[in-house]
Amino acid sequence: MTSKKTLSDERNKAPDVLGASQISLDLIMEDAAQPRKTFDAASLAELTETIKLRGVKTPISVRPNPDKPGTYIINHGARRYRASKNAGLRSIPAYIDADYSLADQVVENLQRDNLTSREIVDYIGREIAAGKTHEQIGKFIGKSASYVSLHAAAMDLPDPIAELFNSGNLTDIAAIFNLKKIFKTYPLELVDWLKYSRPEDITRSKIQQFRKFLESKFDEKSIADELNRQAPSPSSTDSLETESGKKERGHKSPADQLLVYIYVRLKKRTHQPQDIMRKLSDAQKTMITDTLKAYFIAGQKCKDLFQSILYSLKDGDFDGTGRGAFNLTAFFFGVNKKEFDLEMIIQEVYLNLSK
Repeated sequence: MTSKKTLSDERNKAPDVLGASQISLDLIMEDAAQPRKTFDAASLAELTETIKLRGVKTPISVRPNPDKPGTYIINHGARRYRASKNAGLRSIPAYIDADYSLADQVVENLQRDNLTSREIVDYIGREIAAGKTHEQIGKFIGKSASYVSLHAAAMDLPDPIAELFNSGNLTDIAAIFNLKKIFKTYPLELVDWLKYSRPEDITRSKIQQFRKFLESKFDEKSIADELNRQAPSPSSTDSLETESGKKERGHKSPADQLLVYIYVRLKKRTHQPQDIMRKLSDAQKTMITDTLKAYFIAGQKCKDLFQSILYSLKDGDFDGTGRGAFNLTAFFFGVNKKEFDLEMIIQEVYLNLSK
């Protein structure tokens, strides 16, 4: 413990102007609000041994403590301060810099790549809470506004991602950002994936692969849900409108709606014919078979192919899009084939869309 006389002497040594001087370690305290919260023990031990041998070669920066005159708060150099105490020194070279801001500490550590992602996020969070914009914060620390926004997104993380981030098992801020986006849409799936993944396997590329897998998986589920939603009730199946009735009323039957839905999926290449067939229920297959079989039979009975197609194009039955593409294909299948095959008709529409 330093004596009162020694403390007084050290106070007398501390200058009131800018410049390095030996200041007692007992007169210096760390900044409770500094961005750095973690210190690597092994690295600190190495620095301690170096200071024992050679002393502190680079002065730390301090500012006057407004709450306790004659003492100082560290601006920069907390590691050197701790290592000096561990080395048994009584004082440390320091210069007084009253022109200080929290951003100065962040900039220094960022330039040395010493701050963890968690510490950067905490600093940005405090600055945002103080009313600063992303652009202002970025300007203070020499980073872009997008850099600030990316880190700001990690301020409010779902628990499973926050645990991963705060523990230091995942420090890639872009990876954290992507996990947060996935969580919004697929929370249960992401929690399970994180639970069974090793920290070293949670990389940007693996996260991207997992996201694509989920999108593909749920895209297949969406068509099944939609097809089931569009399946007619028994009463609507028994009372399907005639073609003339539909035109008069200006709306499509459940079968036509389903054919349009399938057509769009084939056109967008999100599903192939075999995917569609697997997802259709027996009731749905029966419903659209009854609709298309009428055109299939018309093709079988056709005596004047040109006139039949002309009249159907004029009436809109073979409009070339949606249900019309299926109606036209079924008609030609009736002209050329003996047996009706729903899967072959869907396949033919798909092939025509691919040309």
